[in-house]
Amino acid sequence: MSFFTFAYLVRLGVWGLAVALVQGGPVVLSWSAWERVMANATVTLRHRVACVHFVALVVLPVLTVAVLYWTVAGMGVPALPGSPAAELPSLMASYRRAFWLCLSLVTLWFAGALVMLLRLVMDARRMARLHRAPAPGALVEVVHRLARQRIGVKVHHIQMADVLTPQIIGVWRPVLLVPHGLGCVLSVTQWEAVLLHELAHVRRRDFGWNLLQRLQLAFLWFHPAAWALYGRVSREREACCDALAVRHGASATGLAQALVCLAESRVSPRLGMAISSRGELTARVHRLLGVNFTGPPPPGLRMVALTTSVLCLLALGAGRLGLVDPSMADVYNASAFGPMILVDAHDDAGSFALRIKQGRVIEASIENQRLPRDRIVQEDDRVILMGAMQQPLVALTVTPQARIEWQNRR
Repeated sequence: MSFFTFAYLVRLGVWGLAVALVQGGPVVLSWSAWERVMANATVTLRHRVACVHFVALVVLPVLTVAVLYWTVAGMGVPALPGSPAAELPSLMASYRRAFWLCLSLVTLWFAGALVMLLRLVMDARRMARLHRAPAPGALVEVVHRLARQRIGVKVHHIQMADVLTPQIIGVWRPVLLVPHGLGCVLSVTQWEAVLLHELAHVRRRDFGWNLLQRLQLAFLWFHPAAWALYGRVSREREACCDALAVRHGASATGLAQALVCLAESRVSPRLGMAISSRGELTARVHRLLGVNFTGPPPPGLRMVALTTSVLCLLALGAGRLGLVDPSMADVYNASAFGPMILVDAHDDAGSFALRIKQGRVIEASIENQRLPRDRIVQEDDRVILMGAMQQPLVALTVTPQARIEWQNRR
């Protein structure tokens, strides 16, 4: 990979990080407005809208970088006779300064993402190393009965483990982990409500979705909006499972009491789908008990929500800012992504044309007569076009950006 190809990819990476930061503001504002508008909407709808905003933190920057790419690709190439090839050393120095700055930022982002991914791996490792034991037969029978008759799912294993709250782990073969002695703390009604809540996670495939969201959060570790929206998604996910459990026969009062009881213990390992993790306990209990302190949204708030959502889409125009940085086009043209550039030139002796890619002359013609490839001699940035008798016709200096310089022929 050439220097310019790597430099161009690094610049695109920095642009992506920058626009992600800028666009995160409108995305959070949009969710805040919609959250207020949908205060009395179904929990499923609120969860979906929260997920859309969370995904937008990645999708919008990716689309913006794509707009930037096509903007730079369409900027054209200034390839005029007598271009200052003599200034190539100073141009390269400026490119390298910008490159090292961009590379430092990308390296910092990559290091943070790597740390977050390592934390995720450590969570998985801790979960895998938990001491587990087969669950009592009575508990297994209850879980399978609730799973089949109430929720309509299948749990492959039910195990007792050193966890603080019940939780579901596993993407393809869900496993229910149950704390030792929890049945002595909760009543039968509360215990059944808790199990139905966990089975609701299986029904919704929340473990896999949460894992994908954790991966996205790892790559957006630097973004306050990502952490805020991830918390909102987690909260709405738990509310969805509460509602699904109640809809399939769980006691709302029993589940609320169980939540309060389980909240007295610490949160269990983050990789698992724990009933008490990341939830706003008061809001969940109020929702389960039918207590609603939220009045109707103020007039005009729906229009505000729509406006902020449109602003998120208009932020894609940030990709057009590539027009204000001509050196971006220079780096692009010199990279492997750059186009084959046609250079037409003429002097007192007539005209000639070159096709150049990454500073290499691929084709050449003099007075519309194409030269055989063996009559194009290039060594680094020096190019000589040879005549039929192997005499030099034109001596050129060619930059990676396809700017050329030569002595006028007479």
